[in-house]
Amino acid sequence: MTGAVHVHGTPRFGVVVPNSGPLADRQNIETVARMADDLGFDSIWAIDHIVIPASDVDTFGQTVFEQLIVLSHVAGMTKRASLGTTVMVLPYRNAVVAAKMLATLDALSGGRLILGIGSGWVEPEFRVLGVDYESRGDTTDKTLEVMKSLWSGDDLDPESEFSDIKFLPIPVQRPHPPILVGGHSMRAFRRAVEFGQGWHPTTALPEDELIDAVTRFLAYWQEAGRKEVPEVALGIPIRVTDGPPPDEPEIWLGARTVAGPASYVAEELARLSQYITHFVIHPAARSSAELLEQVEAIGLDVVPGLRVRS
Repeated sequence: MTGAVHVHGTPRFGVVVPNSGPLADRQNIETVARMADDLGFDSIWAIDHIVIPASDVDTFGQTVFEQLIVLSHVAGMTKRASLGTTVMVLPYRNAVVAAKMLATLDALSGGRLILGIGSGWVEPEFRVLGVDYESRGDTTDKTLEVMKSLWSGDDLDPESEFSDIKFLPIPVQRPHPPILVGGHSMRAFRRAVEFGQGWHPTTALPEDELIDAVTRFLAYWQEAGRKEVPEVALGIPIRVTDGPPPDEPEIWLGARTVAGPASYVAEELARLSQYITHFVIHPAARSSAELLEQVEAIGLDVVPGLRVRS
């Protein structure tokens, strides 16, 4: 796209465990996590819902395992892959309690946490949790402020509301785990620049809009004076097939799926990698057997060639 600001370097690749939906069970979560770690994926992710409104069951399924407990469980059975939240809906949780849980996870995993965050969008879920939907943006910003303050450890501001407490452990990663902000509004971009290390979009956006948004985000990042290269972590469903790509785009969890032979999927990701630093992959599968086949195909037939090419 004309005028686009490109990112550079070798992209990273993550896989989302099935902690939500029809395939959400202990065995699938554990098997996918171990496979991802063994196959060399850079990261393992879990999505966040507390309840599933009846109107969204067709999209997300009825079962959802709590995100941070899943990642804590996964941390104990893996050795090297980072552990990501895609995304953690901050208004759902008490800020101090969430800060404690995230710091504990980062400390016990040896500094492997990636904190993808968002302000949420499923209004019935807010209502069930007793959380105000209209003020979710302000709540998200305040929660980030509280977390970053508590994670400063001995450097706690003596003028802050937490000046008379001790908060340990703090995250291994200093000054805190990388924060990636979801959403594609200007407020999300501002939040990423003010609080985070990057942006976490999904292919729910059409490709031309996605690339335009990446360009706008990177320009905004530079205009704000941020010197480091930001992460752009794309949530993307993938389905490796034996046959040709489908004539019509497939939708998985509300997002556009890249589907086709491994060579085709690799070409599509290579094309997007000029804008993307981290692919957060949802393996699109409808059975446990297919799920494991997809993780293996992506890990063995798609990702290695992209690493070499980059």
